[in-house]
Amino acid sequence: MQDWIKIQTFDKIHQAELRKDILEENDIESVIINEKDSLFLLGEIELYVKNKDKSKANALIDEFFGLTKINSFFLYKPIKLFYDILVNEGINVVLMEKKDKDFLLDNFELFIENDKIEDVVPYLTGEKLTGWKKVESCLHTRQVRFRVEILDKNNIDAIVIKKKDSNLHVEEINIYVQDESFEKAKTTLTILQDWVIVKTYDKLHRAEIREDLLGKNNIRAIIKKKTTNEYDLLVKTDLLNKSLDVIKNKKEWIKIASTNSNYKAQIVREKLELEKIDAIVINQKDSMFLLGEYYLYVDEIMVDKAKKILELN
Repeated sequence: MQDWIKIQTFDKIHQAELRKDILEENDIESVIINEKDSLFLLGEIELYVKNKDKSKANALIDEFFGLTKINSFFLYKPIKLFYDILVNEGINVVLMEKKDKDFLLDNFELFIENDKIEDVVPYLTGEKLTGWKKVESCLHTRQVRFRVEILDKNNIDAIVIKKKDSNLHVEEINIYVQDESFEKAKTTLTILQDWVIVKTYDKLHRAEIREDLLGKNNIRAIIKKKTTNEYDLLVKTDLLNKSLDVIKNKKEWIKIASTNSNYKAQIVREKLELEKIDAIVINQKDSMFLLGEYYLYVDEIMVDKAKKILELN
């Protein structure tokens, strides 16, 4: 890897990913090389940056040394409620707000000292969340946001906790409400008053593509799992006809690229949209191999033009 230099090694992949996120949020390109044998768990996980970025990268990492991110969301209230729960239990956590970001994702974050992670795990799993009950789970942050906002409009407080696997990769995002609000919350999210089904899809990513498309047309859409292989796409009743027109007038979407970095995917998306090419990013993360987790889709009639732009960049 010419012009690249290794700046740190780690035992766990999530440790490297935390630093990688910090670097990319500050416009420093980085690469994780996992040399660990998946069977014998031998070897190291290495973090590389460009030679020219070495000093700045080390300074940024030193600033966060000793801390691990345990939860995040781009609405303040659900994170602050969870923060209060942990503090009241005597757990020392740090609440940080990201500022001056290109993409307002995971804007409010909770950190804990590395050697205290075990103390917070029972709260992240819900085991010690006394007085709170999980009301619903989603795979994507935006879908959680819509549900939390619906609950808030119905005067129901909610906290959001990201369930992670053994390597701290997000598997699902859980919404918790207080015990006394559970039935009301469940009914609210089940009935979804004033919302109507636009269409049902046999694959989650097909529903996600249309949900993103509607969002670009200022139409909020909620995805609900109907059965194992069916997903309903819902919008507000008064926007049904507009939604049908938007979906009907678009052709099929084609996957043209993949990356293991959401930051890079969003940068490419912005470049394409500056060239008047609609593009969307779908998270299809494989938590085992950490490859191709973010897929970039464009309208089929724009595939050739999009690929030429990617080749030039």
